[in-house]
Amino acid sequence: MTVCTLASSSSGNCTVVSHGGAHILIDAGISLRRIKDGLRCFDLSPDDITCVFITHDHIDHISGLKMLAKYFKIPIFASFGAGNGICVVFPETAPFVNCFETGLEYEIGDITVGSFNTPHDAAGSVGYTLRAGGKKLVYATDLGCVPGEVLEASLGADIAIIEANHDRDRLRNGPYPGYLKRRILSEHGHLGNNDCGEYATRLAESGARYIQLSHLSRENNTPELAWETVNYSMIASGITAGKDVTLDVAPPYTPGRMYEM
Repeated sequence: MTVCTLASSSSGNCTVVSHGGAHILIDAGISLRRIKDGLRCFDLSPDDITCVFITHDHIDHISGLKMLAKYFKIPIFASFGAGNGICVVFPETAPFVNCFETGLEYEIGDITVGSFNTPHDAAGSVGYTLRAGGKKLVYATDLGCVPGEVLEASLGADIAIIEANHDRDRLRNGPYPGYLKRRILSEHGHLGNNDCGEYATRLAESGARYIQLSHLSRENNTPELAWETVNYSMIASGITAGKDVTLDVAPPYTPGRMYEM
């Protein structure tokens, strides 16, 4: 299984996962041009994409769906809540949207895709697990906290792409209006660096070899601050980045590191 983020930030999110002849996008929150450019780095095109799995219907996760559906007729999978939202925002995608009950699994070629509920202020928000070749990926962004359901689904992953959205002090002291700060800091907002550090530590303790920090806020975080905060949390539990686990930060606007397992 190979995994690579094509974009990861509050401005747009898209990740490609491949195994055998199956190529899956998780989210499509960037333009079709950027999706094409990102896929070209791996000798792929939208014609090669088997389907898209959507985490939720916020625009930074779905903005590319209209053009993907129009020009490539790619199947779109989403929870009932997210699927209904997609069809409201982009009615043209309705013939391609397949709604699922969270918790059920899909076999996409040799990749098994599972879903779990995530605490975020969007209807039917989910994270995903993908299994192939004896390896497991967990993808969990846009979550205000890490409840038991999320942690249970995540443990045992070989690679984890998880949210480190903000530094709490930078957010509180920054220029955002009060209502937006409260939204981000709520249990249905976004995961901060400290909480991400605790989450990453539990994942590393359960055997994760690669942890990639994603969905960083441009205004309220930096890659260095996110990495250092999460690394400090792991060190406190006796886990050494670079030895016990590879800790990385997904670039916001360009393809990140490609993981092969």
